Amino acid sequence: MTNCGLRIANCELRKADLNPKPAIRNPQSKAFTLLEVMVAVAILGMVLVSLIGLKNRSMQDVMLADHITTATLLATRKMNENLVTVGTRTVFQKEDEGEFPEEEFKDYTWKESISQLQPVENVTITEVRVAVLWKEGERQEMVELKSYE
Repeated sequence: MTNCGLRIANCELRKADLNPKPAIRNPQSKAFTLLEVMVAVAILGMVLVSLIGLKNRSMQDVMLADHITTATLLATRKMNENLVTVGTRTVFQKEDEGEFPEEEFKDYTWKESISQLQPVENVTITEVRVAVLWKEGERQEMVELKSYE
């Protein structure tokens, strides 16, 4: 033991101090190497890109679900109007299409078809179809309801 300043310490040189090539990660070191930081940033970047893509896809799914729900409610409303018509008078064949008058439903259109099916044992069955259509990006989407009276 020799006197090195105010403390008494072992001033012998260690083998690692003599090695001109430093180890990639010194076990006594408390810091990160540049390679470890770069790998961590790359992993973090990939995770963030994946999460942003997932968020965007989730928002598209929510918008599609909202359009499907709205179209289903509009088709139900149109179907009820047709069922009242079929119940009050005899309709043999009818096809019609149009738009909804409300401003908030201007992107939706409807098509309806009422037809008599072949009578079975003197019972006439009327088929009522209502379809509500809207544009989803470049695609045409549709909800269709059928009823037999």
